[in-house]
Amino acid sequence: MKQHISIILIFLATALTVSAQNKTLPSAPSKDVSAEDIQEKLVQLAYENPDLKVRVYERQRAGYELNKAKGNWLNYVTASANINDVTTGRYKNSGDYRAQVYYPLWNVGINVPLGSLVGKGSDVKVARANVNIATAQEESAKRQIKAMVLSKYHDYLMTKQLLTMQNEITEDDFAAFTQAESKLAAGSISYDAYSSASQLYNNDRTKKLNLERDLANIKLEIEELIGVKLETVIAQ
Repeated sequence: MKQHISIILIFLATALTVSAQNKTLPSAPSKDVSAEDIQEKLVQLAYENPDLKVRVYERQRAGYELNKAKGNWLNYVTASANINDVTTGRYKNSGDYRAQVYYPLWNVGINVPLGSLVGKGSDVKVARANVNIATAQEESAKRQIKAMVLSKYHDYLMTKQLLTMQNEITEDDFAAFTQAESKLAAGSISYDAYSSASQLYNNDRTKKLNLERDLANIKLEIEELIGVKLETVIAQ
């Protein structure tokens, strides 16, 4: 009996120890996936910006120029042949011994300008360098527009938070101003105290209006980059 009780006590002690360890283990911090998703959507939409598409088209054009330069060597080669009585068979079929025969009887030639042998390689190298330049410019433009849209979105979030805080401050100062107005009517405070409360409230209103303007302007700048309403991206 005592042996069974000892086994039960050991089992309970082990279970309590494991439970305590599980409670003390720090939980993994939750990752704000939605914020990352919004930023990724903004970047992908910004990649469709017309200014960036111009870079893409320039790279494609440089690729076409490279292919054109590679095939231009055919323009430097010319072939020629003469036609006379021998080539047409008229000489054999004619009994007139006085028929004119021009030598050489067959004349086929290929003309390759020597300058093309030197300039052709350089033309291809220039075209290939233009492709590399256009590719680098496209990548640079993508990095710039990504940094721009994310930076403006961060400004948008910060300005929105500042506006929320300013709204709370403005409401508190409005309540203080209303109270000061009532006290002034009752004659319990001086006009200077009332003026201070009024000036503080008006300053808060000015700050609020400035933040609202800044928030609207940042929103417009983001929408200019992504081409759609910011609310549409956030709501998805």
